[in-house]
Amino acid sequence: MTRQEIKRALLAKQKELGLSQVKREDIAIQKNAEVLDEIQQNADRTLALDSLTRNWETASLIAEALRKVEDGTYGRCAECDEPISEKRMAAIPWAKYCIRCQESADKSNTDSRWAEAA
Repeated sequence: MTRQEIKRALLAKQKELGLSQVKREDIAIQKNAEVLDEIQQNADRTLALDSLTRNWETASLIAEALRKVEDGTYGRCAECDEPISEKRMAAIPWAKYCIRCQESADKSNTDSRWAEAA
């Protein structure tokens, strides 16, 4: 992919994230007389907050990728500094890590979540 194609893909995803906003009423805490209604609203609020968090994290990665495009470091793993495969960059233009380092980071995150739950 050329530099312009990469920037277009990143900016398109950035715009898409801006359009998919969570509404205030989706995360508002409301008391209900019905227990099942309250449970459903809590579940809906959790999903909305998770979506908001994922969108924020992706937007941060996109902004970082755009900076890397500008400074010429785009496509290098933030952990091992090896080139990230073109196939991965085409699929996820905001990828921060190569596959090996991403798998390691995912495993570390999973292990720490299990440790917190215990």
